[in-house]
Amino acid sequence: MPWVYVSSAGGRLTAMDTGTSNLGKPGILFLFFAVWIIVNMAINRLWSKRVNLALGALLMAWMVRNYILFTHCEAGICPDKRWGLYLNVLACIGTFISILFPPDDPHHDKNA
Repeated sequence: MPWVYVSSAGGRLTAMDTGTSNLGKPGILFLFFAVWIIVNMAINRLWSKRVNLALGALLMAWMVRNYILFTHCEAGICPDKRWGLYLNVLACIGTFISILFPPDDPHHDKNA
């Protein structure tokens, strides 16, 4: 899924293949956070919800960092943004919203 297109860096750059640029592979950390968040959502304990809040904040910060790095103009060369970058932003925002508003635990008695 292409994030940006830069003709001087070998064409299209993705989360796992950044061509000849030195941007690394930011998709690996995205996958790590996603798996950890899904596991914590499955656990559904208070501590896991708190851990997810911290992971969600880190995920949002990582998304902002990658958006800035992948879209900034350098030496007069500006990359063309592709749909994968926007999908990444929407997925991170959606994940953070789902972390902020977890479903209520039906087994927890609020009056006790």
